[in-house]
Amino acid sequence: MSSGQKIKTILTMAFAYVGVLVGAGFASGQEILQYFVSHGTWGFVGAIFALIFFSLTGLILLQLGAKYDANSHEDVLKRISPKPVHKFLDYSIIFTLALMGVVMIAGAGSNLNQQFGLPIWMGSVLCAILIVVVSFLDTSKVIEIISLVTPFLLVFVLGAAIYAIFNAQGEYTELAKVAEGAQSATPHWLLSAFNYMAMNLMMGASMAMVMGGDEDKPKLAGFGGLLGGALIGIMVMLATVALTLTINSVIDDPMPLLGLVNLVHPVAGTVMSIVLYLMIFNTGLSMFYSFTSRIIPDGDDRKFSIVLIISVVVAFIISFVGFKTLLSIFYPIIGYVGFILIALLIMTWINNVRRRLKIARDESNDLSFKDTKV
Repeated sequence: MSSGQKIKTILTMAFAYVGVLVGAGFASGQEILQYFVSHGTWGFVGAIFALIFFSLTGLILLQLGAKYDANSHEDVLKRISPKPVHKFLDYSIIFTLALMGVVMIAGAGSNLNQQFGLPIWMGSVLCAILIVVVSFLDTSKVIEIISLVTPFLLVFVLGAAIYAIFNAQGEYTELAKVAEGAQSATPHWLLSAFNYMAMNLMMGASMAMVMGGDEDKPKLAGFGGLLGGALIGIMVMLATVALTLTINSVIDDPMPLLGLVNLVHPVAGTVMSIVLYLMIFNTGLSMFYSFTSRIIPDGDDRKFSIVLIISVVVAFIISFVGFKTLLSIFYPIIGYVGFILIALLIMTWINNVRRRLKIARDESNDLSFKDTKV
């Protein structure tokens, strides 16, 4: 493989990983508002923690997926944890995938409703149809599709941050105090940061492992996850600053990031709405694809199609509970369960590093012994 092909592989996996995790919650700005902005000045410190841990866990997830040639998250979990732990996490991830699929379909409806005034059900139906159609493609095609929209979101988040900095509605510290009046997901900024990372890990772990399993070189997969995690962390930091600096205008919006871009220019808001919709679709696609891959692990295409279609229809019905309600109730709960997964992944990574270092020391000692003259 040439260096150009390696770079392309890393970028594709990185953008796909971002596409998996950046769904309705982040893309709307509602997650950032509840988990970071609502904690005022300390919320930005929490975003720095997010950058570090998203990078580390991204590296670990994709590398493990490649190492164990994963077709679903269970292929990895059963190799790195005792049976009771792997079964608990397996069922928790399955539940998370199903729930997040519901949230994405609800978020798709809210997005088009806020920007274009369309009935919520219309945006949700379109998203559901797109998920079903694209899910019939093979894994490599799904990864490519998921990765396509990510660069556009990066540009919009950067542009929104620049606009907010030059059009701040006051001093950052003063606006941060106003932001503390927003609804918070958890009572403390550090708990909020870790809960957010754990929640996203529970949501993205399954598809990330499948993505890694599609790559036969663990090192390349790891670099893709590392870069993807870093990009997510950077976007979290930028969005936290941008929403804080414009908090007076966006605090009550169901999709505050979209509201911010509309402040820049209505046309930018329209384009951003389309990008957000596609990012929501990306995450919804990965949720249902991963969920169905776990339920139907034997590769039976007919069963896969039936289960996926039924899952999407059921999710569409449940989505009428409402996007903001679903996010505020279930995201923190999923995050707390995700602490176990974070601990397991980090322990596995540390053990692998120790094992490689031990092998390197043993080989070095053997060479030294052979070079010794008797």
